[in-house]
Amino acid sequence: MTNAMRFFVAAVLLAAAGAVGLLAMYVPATGSGLALLLFAALAVAAEVVGEDLYGSSTVSLSAVPVVAAACAGEPGAALVAAAAAGIVTTARARTKRVEQYLFNPAALIICAAVACLVAQPASGHALPFVVLAGAAAGVTYFALNNGLVAVAIGLDQHRRAGEVLRTELSWLLPSFVGYGVLAGLLGEAFTLSDGWGVLAFLVPPALMRSSQQHVVSRTEKSVKQLKSAHRELREAHASVVESHRTTAAALAQAIEARDSGTGGHVVRVTKLATAILQLVDPELAADEQVSFGFLLHDVGKIGVPDAILRKPGPLTAEERAVMDKHPAIGHRIVSQAGFSPVVGEIVLTHHERWDGRGYPQGLSGTSIPLATRVFAVADALDAMTDDRVYRAGMPLEDAVIEIVRHSGTQFDPVAVDALYRLDRSLVADLLDLDRQRVISLV
Repeated sequence: MTNAMRFFVAAVLLAAAGAVGLLAMYVPATGSGLALLLFAALAVAAEVVGEDLYGSSTVSLSAVPVVAAACAGEPGAALVAAAAAGIVTTARARTKRVEQYLFNPAALIICAAVACLVAQPASGHALPFVVLAGAAAGVTYFALNNGLVAVAIGLDQHRRAGEVLRTELSWLLPSFVGYGVLAGLLGEAFTLSDGWGVLAFLVPPALMRSSQQHVVSRTEKSVKQLKSAHRELREAHASVVESHRTTAAALAQAIEARDSGTGGHVVRVTKLATAILQLVDPELAADEQVSFGFLLHDVGKIGVPDAILRKPGPLTAEERAVMDKHPAIGHRIVSQAGFSPVVGEIVLTHHERWDGRGYPQGLSGTSIPLATRVFAVADALDAMTDDRVYRAGMPLEDAVIEIVRHSGTQFDPVAVDALYRLDRSLVADLLDLDRQRVISLV
C-alpha cells in the first residue's frame, strides 16, 4: 500500500468517527432493536447478491436499507447496516488487503451518517416530504460513496479519480435517485407498521437489482471491448512509430553517406531544434514525428545527382534549379513512407524564410509551420559553426549574433529569442562543439 493510500484510508477512518459524533449530536435515535436487525439483514443480503463492476468495485442495493433506516429516524440502524454492508462487500472480494476492510465500512458509515442528517428534517412529516428527503439522501449517499470509491481506485490503480467516476460510476446516479425514493417509502412503511411493512417492499428492490444486473452486464461488456480496442490501437501505434524510427534512422544515414561534407549535421540539428522548440511550444516538441521531420529534412538530396551534390565549387543556374528540387523530392519520399503530415511539412518547407525569399513556395511569416521556423535557426547555426573543407567553423557566440542580426528577415524572431535564451554550454554540447572553441567565446 502506498503512502498516499495509507493517508487516504486514515483520513476516511477519522472522517467516519467524526460523522458518527456529529450524528449523535444532531439526530435523536429511537434505538429499535428490530430496526437494527432488519435493516442490517437487508443490507447484508443486498451485498451478498451484489454485482461486480469492471473488476475494481461492486454495485448493490445496500444503499436502500441504509437510507431507509435514515428516513425512519433510526440512525443507529443506518450506521450498523452500513458497517455490515462494508464488511460483507470486502469479504466477497476475497481480499487479504487490510486497508479494504478498514476503508469500505468507514466510507459507508460516512455516507449513512450524512444521509441521516439529510433525511432527519422530514421525520414525522407527510409521505411526500419523506420521499423527497429519501431522494435527496440517496443522491447524497451516491455522491459521497462513489466519490470516495473513485479516489480509492484512482490511488490504487494510478488513475485520476475524476476519470474513474466519469467512466465507471457516474451512470449509477439515476439508480441512486430511485434508491432514495424507495428508501423513503421503506422508512415510512417501517414507521407505520411497527417494522414488518418493510417486507411488502422487497419485490421492487428485487426487480431493480435484476434490471441493474442486466445493465451492468451490458456496459461491462462494452467497456471491456473498448479497452481491448484501445489497447490494440495503442500497440499498433507503437509498432508504426517504431517502424518510422527505424526508417528515419536508415534514411538519415543514407543522407549523411551521400552528403559527405556535413557529417553528423542531421543529428546535431535535430537535437538543437528540439531544444529550441521545447521553449517555444513544449507540446509540439514532444511529438516524435516532429523530430523525424528534423532528422529527414534533407532526405530529398538522395534524388540529386552526385555531380551536383558533391560539386566543390559554386553551382550553375541549371544545377541550382536541380538542387532546389530536393525539398519537393523529400516530401514525396516521406509521404510515400507513411510518415505523419507534419514530417512532410518540415521536409518541404525547411528552406523557406521569414521574409518570403525562400523556396520552393516562397512562404513568409507564420504561414511557415512553427517547427520549420524553429528548425531554420538551428540549421543555420550548425552550418555556421561546423568546420567544412573550404572554411573553418565560426565561433559559437559570433554565430548566435549573426542569427540575431537576421531576426525578422531570414528567421522568426520568436525562434531567435528562444535560441538566445538557451544556455551556451548546452548549445555547444548539442552541436558537439569542442570545448576549446566554447571557452574562447566567454
